[in-house]
Amino acid sequence: MIRTTLIVILLFLMCSFMTYANGLNLNSNGAKALTMGGAFIGLADDYSAVFWNPAGLTQMKRTTLSFNLLDVIPSATYQFEMMGIDVQTEAKNYFSGSVGFFKPLAENRVVVGIYGYVPSGLGSKWNGDDLLLLTQAAGLGGPYEWESMLGVITVSPAIAVKLSDRFSMGASINFNYGMLTVKKPALGQYEEDLTGLALGFTIGAMFKVNDQFSIGATLKTPFKVKLNGDAKMSGAPLYQLPAESSAEREASWPLWAGLGLAFTPNEKLTITADAQYTNWEKLTDIPMNFENSGWAAYFNKLSRLELQWQDAIQIRLGLQYMLTETLALRGGYYYDPSPNPHRNANNTHNILLPQATYNFLTIGLGIISGNITLDAGMEYGFGKKVTIATNEVHPTAGMPGTHGINILAATIALTIGL
Repeated sequence: MIRTTLIVILLFLMCSFMTYANGLNLNSNGAKALTMGGAFIGLADDYSAVFWNPAGLTQMKRTTLSFNLLDVIPSATYQFEMMGIDVQTEAKNYFSGSVGFFKPLAENRVVVGIYGYVPSGLGSKWNGDDLLLLTQAAGLGGPYEWESMLGVITVSPAIAVKLSDRFSMGASINFNYGMLTVKKPALGQYEEDLTGLALGFTIGAMFKVNDQFSIGATLKTPFKVKLNGDAKMSGAPLYQLPAESSAEREASWPLWAGLGLAFTPNEKLTITADAQYTNWEKLTDIPMNFENSGWAAYFNKLSRLELQWQDAIQIRLGLQYMLTETLALRGGYYYDPSPNPHRNANNTHNILLPQATYNFLTIGLGIISGNITLDAGMEYGFGKKVTIATNEVHPTAGMPGTHGINILAATIALTIGL
């Protein structure tokens, strides 16, 4: 029974991948926003407004060029005492970032621009030797490569219009290019390499109640990425099947909405707070379709990525204190609940899609010198460990054991006023 369960788990994990923090989204975009805990919808006063709230772009008073680099270092662990397994991910840096160009028009009442960034982009890599007991118990031998990467690169033309002295609206069209690669034991070594395109939209509004207080709201539409490419499985010829087949997945990113407040009680201090909602419940699974009829008959169903997530709301807080006119100190906190339901007999936790409930702390600084601004900082996410009993896992998706993950991210950005 244990061997059968392990084989089902390993076949299912052909399609799994891991993302930064929860769900399929990167948690933060832009160095200043990250260091303020991502509580940026009500402030949105730099290039990353395209992501957080496009209406905030109307605060740009000069042509601007921006560059941002993000380095994410996850550390995931997995213990399964029944099998004597106690492992952690290999140390690895996952780099992403953004670049943007913005130009005010119509006496600064309209701002247009284009922004390229990575809203999703990370993976996990485990040492196959450390997981040899798992694959041997399933009768698959080994060791095998265990690695995954999901990335989405987005290019967003954006526009923001100042409709009155206190009210602005903005929008962007999001052209998304998705990438998914997987290396995983199945029938021998399995590899998957897929790419695809999708279109989405972001709309935002900002209302400045007075010089000290502003309110922002943002909505990102859901979109689907059709991922196409090739899958390889070294053991498929044992079943009189070819070792390779064309493959297609359809991965959905759900609706995202947020409300933010920004309060500046004096010229030195700014306090922000956000509530951000993601409709993960609509994302029940990520199906797979193999072009080869034999592959499809044997592996389509097992390769479907079961998620069965629930909706989640992130609570974010941030602050900025101007030590001088050119030096800003920033800090923040946010609570990031796991979308995994943690319900008996329905838990979809596995080692290539680790999910946890996080508490994130952030810190950073900003330096302004003439037309140049340098922002830098880091965040650390403390993930709560989750222990799943063998009778609590989803019948085709979950992995029993204790799952844990912490995340360190560092960022730096350069903004140039032209």
